[in-house]
Amino acid sequence: MMSALTLSVIAERLGVAYAGSALQLTGVAIDSRQVGPGDLFVALPGERVDGHDFIDAAVAQGATAALVERPVEASIPCLLVSSCLEALSEIGRASRDFSTSVVIAITGSCGKTTVKNLCRSIFSQAGTTVATAGNYNNEIGVPLTLARLDDATRYAIVEMGATRRGDIAHLCALARPSITTVLNAMEAHLEGFGTVADVADIKAEIYDGLGTSGTAILNLDQPWTSLWRQRIADSGAATISYSLAGVADITASDLHDRGLEGSTFSLEIKDESRSVNLALPGRHSVANALAAAALATASGLSPDQIVAGLESAAAEPGRLDAQRLSDGTVLIDDSYNANPGSVRAAIDLLASTEGNSLLILGEMLELGDESAQRHAEMGALAKERGVVRFVGIGEALKPATEAFGSSALWYPSRDALTPDLRELLEKSDTLLVKGSRGAAMESVLSELRQLAREHSPC
Repeated sequence: MMSALTLSVIAERLGVAYAGSALQLTGVAIDSRQVGPGDLFVALPGERVDGHDFIDAAVAQGATAALVERPVEASIPCLLVSSCLEALSEIGRASRDFSTSVVIAITGSCGKTTVKNLCRSIFSQAGTTVATAGNYNNEIGVPLTLARLDDATRYAIVEMGATRRGDIAHLCALARPSITTVLNAMEAHLEGFGTVADVADIKAEIYDGLGTSGTAILNLDQPWTSLWRQRIADSGAATISYSLAGVADITASDLHDRGLEGSTFSLEIKDESRSVNLALPGRHSVANALAAAALATASGLSPDQIVAGLESAAAEPGRLDAQRLSDGTVLIDDSYNANPGSVRAAIDLLASTEGNSLLILGEMLELGDESAQRHAEMGALAKERGVVRFVGIGEALKPATEAFGSSALWYPSRDALTPDLRELLEKSDTLLVKGSRGAAMESVLSELRQLAREHSPC
């Protein structure tokens, strides 16, 4: 946290009474288990857990002060506010006010976290970089990211998500980014958005506040380019474009897909060319690399710094993370989340592998009235691409298994699948496991790994 953000400064920003010492703070936390010495603990109330019940635990972890919505007995100073969530937003705004960091903001239906991680790897080549932790990209996560800015921070990479109109605009008002991008607009969170066209329009809020001093990164491979180009023009920002398929400021040539080992390609940045060995698998990962390269170029980083960052980036657990199990089977963990766009990318990767491929797919959530159609499309696509076997888990996967054909298997739950996992493992060379967060597919992965250990050769 910025050294200027003492508890007295925060109290003044929040307009609440505090008569104690300035009290220097080291950070902000909303989970008592993650509190560090000198942190401000924000006691957010929730549907299942109320932070007010964990103030003593936060103190035991070293919390110096707390924000609360009701009077509590505590051994540390507590600022009483009407809304901890709104107060957290104001703390994020205050930290940004004191910061001279270059703030880069990223949104999109797919790939936000991967591009953020690529950017963190790239920007770290040039200076101290703060990036969104995990996928903390909402009205809670963005202020927490901003609160981590300090005098040494040169770059801040802020991932922004949305579930309804106005979310991105609110987050941009807090972070005030000078460089932004919409990676794509796909069938995600349709229950809150409506149509994919609505997704594209809502995501474009990230361009609206840039102004003439800002730079917008534009993906020319999306069908919404015209809409986004107009929003950028309305803001007055400069534009840097990228494309995997056509002419743009930043492109890739001589692309060689090495399957699970990643890709090699020539990165073309305007008049300069550099060879890149990208460890992340899939053609879509190259598109993500181009987006990260465009964001870095807009920030003034050199092609050599960009290549060094891209080549040092590695897959994160839960995102097309491939490992060879002890029995020799390759298991691809893509369980972190799922929507139609990311499932298509996963199918393409799995289809590129040799031998008996198996896709185990859990439900894609928040698709609203389009759920049955979108799940059916995934089953049909897996069959078309040549995936050998398909397993669907959950009621929503019935249309997918029907679309794949008679060789597909459907299970009502993960527990129902468990007795058959051993046979599925033994008959597969490569397995890919994917599903939305709520599908909790990591339990399937855990069981597969255990079965492989039990039956590995001596």
